[in-house]
Amino acid sequence: MNILIHRNILKHITFGYFIFYDIIFLPFINPKMKKSLISMSVLLYVVCFYLACTSSPNKNPQQGSIPKYPQEQDYLNIPTPLSPKMFYDVDMKLKAELEGKKEFASVQRLFEVLAWQQFIALNWPTDAGGKPKPNLSDTGRPIWEQWEESFEVFRADGSAPTADFDCPEDIKKHVDYKSKPKILFRTNKRAAHAHAQMRKHAKADSANELTQAFSDRIWDQNGNVVRYEIRLNKKTVDYLVKNELYNFDGQIAFSEAGKKVEFPSGTREEEGTIELKIAWKILTDADVAERYFHTEAYVINENENGYTKKKVGLVGMHIASKTKSSPQWIWTTFEHVDNLETNPLQKVNGKSIKPSFYDPDNSIAAVNRFPDTSKKPVKNQIQRVLPITQDTQELNRQAQALLAEAKSPLQYYQLIGSQWPTDPTAKPYQPTIVGKDTTYNLPDAITNKSGGRPTPVYLTNMVMETYFQGASETNIKKYFEIKPSDVQHGYNFSLGNQPAWAQIEGATPANQKTIVFGTESCIGCHASASIAIGKKKDKDGKDVPVFGEPFTGDFEWLMKLKASFKATK
Repeated sequence: MNILIHRNILKHITFGYFIFYDIIFLPFINPKMKKSLISMSVLLYVVCFYLACTSSPNKNPQQGSIPKYPQEQDYLNIPTPLSPKMFYDVDMKLKAELEGKKEFASVQRLFEVLAWQQFIALNWPTDAGGKPKPNLSDTGRPIWEQWEESFEVFRADGSAPTADFDCPEDIKKHVDYKSKPKILFRTNKRAAHAHAQMRKHAKADSANELTQAFSDRIWDQNGNVVRYEIRLNKKTVDYLVKNELYNFDGQIAFSEAGKKVEFPSGTREEEGTIELKIAWKILTDADVAERYFHTEAYVINENENGYTKKKVGLVGMHIASKTKSSPQWIWTTFEHVDNLETNPLQKVNGKSIKPSFYDPDNSIAAVNRFPDTSKKPVKNQIQRVLPITQDTQELNRQAQALLAEAKSPLQYYQLIGSQWPTDPTAKPYQPTIVGKDTTYNLPDAITNKSGGRPTPVYLTNMVMETYFQGASETNIKKYFEIKPSDVQHGYNFSLGNQPAWAQIEGATPANQKTIVFGTESCIGCHASASIAIGKKKDKDGKDVPVFGEPFTGDFEWLMKLKASFKATK
């Protein structure tokens, strides 16, 4: 119950005590005992009334009591006590029972409870030996910081990762790497296959971790660009290294040997492939650092000339894991609660809490578009297109209350959703081809383009897929057969609604022009991943990779986006 409710109950108890003892009970007892009992009664009454009046409501709304489901439905609750134990999948027996009863909302809850368990376990502080500390509020590096960063595996020269997964030499010129600090950057060069929209705002050989996947940078309301990092667990790294999938040469040899990319799968208790993508914002004096999971990191300067040590706060986290029950992987994403909206009346240490990526005083600004970089400070106006569902919000409140009791900054994060395959055996949608005519039938051409029939259909993180919330200007003008005039700034030209072909793998405007709602799907996007199967020469005589068909990368984009050819001596 809320403490305010406790106060009212205490007042009623005090009043009831007075009525019973002073008015009903005392007149009938022995007069010799009455005097001492009256004294005790008055004293107890004063104490109870004082406690009732001086108890204050909880100042943190997240710490209020959250209704829990009864014991027979305890699987719908966040397990307590909070634990660093990592689970890798849902209870498959329970999942089957709930599916048999057609309790599909409860099945979704299983995956979201798992998401919170993983988020807490992954961010649990550890000691120098990598073992979890007793309390979530203890200081210590989270377990995932012991995992390898993507730049340590996918090296700019295509070489094999070093035994200790060392930092590339060019970075050591700028930072002290002895203590394995956090470095927010990207080592591999932007290859010719990189997305055209990415190349326009980045040097061809830039080493950075500034851009979102297949799009561009975002800036917070302080004018600072968001940085990203990717972490891989040991199972993932071992598979990449064993098969030399960390460079294009190895991928081509792997493909020519007739092999198929199949990352290790986990079970509930057995760890499989796990990848994290994490978004960081630079914390300034305007931010309340205590509300963030924060640390120090070397961040690449926006002009890509050197690195600066900054305090950064976590604003988003993707957790992607492959399990035997979910060959299309389980996809989970979290955001900081202050990213897009805050309570304007709330103050912490005298500071008003303001949204990090939305300006409520500029309500007419176009949302989720690439900002005007000529105006300083540069900042994005980001707004959520798909709301967090009410059942997920309920679970968030429950988790946040428990984390507040544990005095952990994780209380200031929220689950956006979890996506998983409802039918792992379902093949990716295939159009009907009759002669020269190709027909894409809705909704399956969109909802099952990845295979597995995922739910929910769409899932995005607003600080990681900002520019995937609708149709681009390019797609809209193709629909109307108009030549695009401004491709780079055309993200989310139309929010949500768009021609169906823009959401369908391999479709063109001639195939399917029905207007549908669409954002982006973790599973749907990653299904298109592939690896290099050959190479050719570009106009300058340099080797460039030739990639295989979509669905051949086992839902892992890193091999295509971050690998390089081996450097020639």
